[in-house]
Amino acid sequence: MSKGADNCYSSQLYQTAKHDVFPVNCHDNASVNTLSLEKDEYRFLLSGCGDSSIKLWDIKEQEVVREENEVDSSLNTQHHPSKFDSFDYDNPTSVYKNIATIPRRTEHIFGVSSIQWWPFDTGMFVSSSFDHTVKIWDTNELTSVHTFNLNNRVYSIDVCGETSLIATASDQPMVRILDIKSTSSAHTLKGHKGKTLCAKWHPINPNILATGGYDGEVKIWDIRRSESLLCRLDMLRTNCSTATAAAAAATSSEKTNLTQDSVKAHSGPVNGLVWDESGTLLYSAGNDDKVRVWDMVGTSFPPINKLINFGPLTRNKFPQTIPMLLNPKGETSVQYLLFPSENGDILVLRTIDGKLVNRLSRSGSKSIGRTCSMVNGGPFTCKYFCGTVDGEIICWKPFPDYIDVDDVFDGKGEDEEDIEEQILRRHTMALKAKELMKSMEF
Repeated sequence: MSKGADNCYSSQLYQTAKHDVFPVNCHDNASVNTLSLEKDEYRFLLSGCGDSSIKLWDIKEQEVVREENEVDSSLNTQHHPSKFDSFDYDNPTSVYKNIATIPRRTEHIFGVSSIQWWPFDTGMFVSSSFDHTVKIWDTNELTSVHTFNLNNRVYSIDVCGETSLIATASDQPMVRILDIKSTSSAHTLKGHKGKTLCAKWHPINPNILATGGYDGEVKIWDIRRSESLLCRLDMLRTNCSTATAAAAAATSSEKTNLTQDSVKAHSGPVNGLVWDESGTLLYSAGNDDKVRVWDMVGTSFPPINKLINFGPLTRNKFPQTIPMLLNPKGETSVQYLLFPSENGDILVLRTIDGKLVNRLSRSGSKSIGRTCSMVNGGPFTCKYFCGTVDGEIICWKPFPDYIDVDDVFDGKGEDEEDIEEQILRRHTMALKAKELMKSMEF
């Protein structure tokens, strides 16, 4: 745990310029719907776009775009955001290398909605699209080797490496589980009313799945059971005492949770889910502008709403899957949630109490497009890549506090003026004392 890392999130995260950036308008003004960074070397980044194209980037290698002229180098002797201007953000000197591109409408017909690396190596990745398909890709050949047709728009996927299963959220009121090994549909989880928007596997138990739907419900499933639905998250279940009272009043609290229409996690569609690394907490986001934290192990099922208030700025009115992120556990003394607000800012919020500690605002001539995809740049880096609706990929990383030595010594502050006055007064007093001594000699 590092106090310095906490400072990175509260005051030192800035948008990069000149270096460590992606090419300007790298996706031709089309929305960058999804990003995925492989977790072997944290080097290769996939980006999926609303125009159906996919790009592969090497973030450890950069290409020189232009040479810096004498004027630029003299103005920017120190590489720090306090010295950057719009020209620096719009005209980088070097950019991350684009290794390969799958052009639009060559594989997917419509926009790419989600993309994920295979968890164990970079030889394979999975993509989904609004063209009703989920594709399995060979990275070396950069061609799809199998296509699942779901006959509905696919909004989100999540890959479980241990079981080789893909959970899919689509226009249907059911969650389809696809098996990569058998290239077939392994399970169908029915229960949502309306389309499903997001699905997330448990980080520890590969048999547990959380799903969010347009009906405002978050469901927890165990795919090993014949009746797979374990419970539904209830925003009114807030502590153990109310849960005990409800259990006493009902013949079966579990049956009540599974059957009552009033059980909702949010008052609007649920379009964001993220587990913490231990799987003890689940974070959900809905179109009711709320982020809720669920204690998954503190009590018997169903889990309780921890009633953490993240404030009024978590605006979330778009039905698309929202890319909430938690920073890696152990990187900071308290964990932070990164939430892309619909006004274009990324909010950095403390998970322990929901307090807003920072707002990341874009710089440069294009500075108003909201963030629609995010990925962490690696553990203990405090680095993030964010895709926007206007075709940009923005890099955020920490810059230490910068003190301009010239400003310190060139300017005259109040303290310096006080010192000069003191020296002048002492010098005047010394002259008067010398004159007094001379007058006393006569």
